[in-house]
Amino acid sequence: MWLESSLFLANENKAPFWLQANNYGETPETLPSLQLKYSLRNQYDSSRNVLGKLKRVDWAYGTTVVNNFSKKNQFIISEAYLKARWKALEFYVGRRKEIFGLTDTSSTSGSYIWSGNALPIPKIQLHTPGYVPIDKKGVFSFKAGISHGWFGKDSVVSSHLLHQKWLYAKIGNNNSKVRLYAGINHQAMWGGYSEILKNISGPYPPTIDGYLAPYPLYSYQYLLIPFLQKITPPNTQKVTGNDGGNAIGNQLGSVDIGTEIKIHNFKLFIGKQQPYDFGRSIKNLNNIEDGLYTFALNLPHDNLNKIAFEFFYSKSHGRTRFGKVNKSNSGEVDNYFFHGVYQSWSYKNRIIGNPFIIYKSENGAIRYNNRIKYFSLLLRGNIKFANYEIRQAYSLNYGTFGKEFLKKQYSLNLLLQKELNQNWLLQQVFSLDSGSLYTSSFGSRTSLRYMLK
Repeated sequence: MWLESSLFLANENKAPFWLQANNYGETPETLPSLQLKYSLRNQYDSSRNVLGKLKRVDWAYGTTVVNNFSKKNQFIISEAYLKARWKALEFYVGRRKEIFGLTDTSSTSGSYIWSGNALPIPKIQLHTPGYVPIDKKGVFSFKAGISHGWFGKDSVVSSHLLHQKWLYAKIGNNNSKVRLYAGINHQAMWGGYSEILKNISGPYPPTIDGYLAPYPLYSYQYLLIPFLQKITPPNTQKVTGNDGGNAIGNQLGSVDIGTEIKIHNFKLFIGKQQPYDFGRSIKNLNNIEDGLYTFALNLPHDNLNKIAFEFFYSKSHGRTRFGKVNKSNSGEVDNYFFHGVYQSWSYKNRIIGNPFIIYKSENGAIRYNNRIKYFSLLLRGNIKFANYEIRQAYSLNYGTFGKEFLKKQYSLNLLLQKELNQNWLLQQVFSLDSGSLYTSSFGSRTSLRYMLK
């Protein structure tokens, strides 16, 4: 359990990029602001019996409540969940902070599909929290899960739903010097009702009397098995013309691969997250150059114990492949995070995935940006008086196909952290934006946390 108070300041009235990004929607956008945060956790029982085994069944809970006081006061419940464990399986219900995709979660600039940039979506989830060994030595293992969530009223569509599933495999156990990882995750926004889209007709109407999935159980089978539409076309009386001609809802995800290498006290992770919107992009490698490339190195040094470099590229969209027009897509593109019906892969006006992609409503105008090239560098370590973390990114932003532009952006974040004693933790953050994508600004966060152990 801990209590925290934070003071946010900026020379403009808006928080710089790194003060907002990947903070689960908790950071106030309008500054100055005073934030009060409270978090309560009850963890699983980690004690073992005389045979050295944990409880077969256990339960836990967590909650985080945030109050932001500024020109626009906010009360946010960013976490509230109840979870239960049985052997290798875990079930939870509620809001919970998570990151999806194969990456170094402690240092990523933003996992492609689910980065922790938006407020957690309420859902129910069944998964394996860690990798589950298949053989006795644990050389082969897997991690999997499935969930169902609720977006609520969040766009031109209301009461729409979330579907998620994922499967990852690992080769190598705790004693292996080299571990190999690979997997895929599948996400979908689907269902719901829209008064705005109700009267749109044509050959591919987006609704049936305003409903995007009037027979949800029937539609769900096509989400559970995405390629089923190729085998058994949906009943046009039960599925909208738009979904019947494409896919049920807005389906997207990533295919991830990675390698972890341990040499003495050094640990290196190299990985790639390959995005997809169309299944044929995976099959035909249409957008093979797009994705998030990660290089993360853990070092056995106090002054510098972490270096993480990431490169993100999303200019192809499957329309071009290494500079040449890709005919296999017939002019269509993997329009990352954007959708003609559900608008965008976002929640509460924040992108769910990589925060460098922009689809945002500001004063009645929509800002678009999903053709990006950026470089991100993180350095972490300890100096005499504090722990530090330096995070910086330089991006080239090209807008979207049909609405191209070129805007250059540099964002810097410096975090200093000092444990005053066993109960008090002090943090100081300085954040800077310089460029043409965002308003050039300088901001800070000063936080004091009291921990009850």
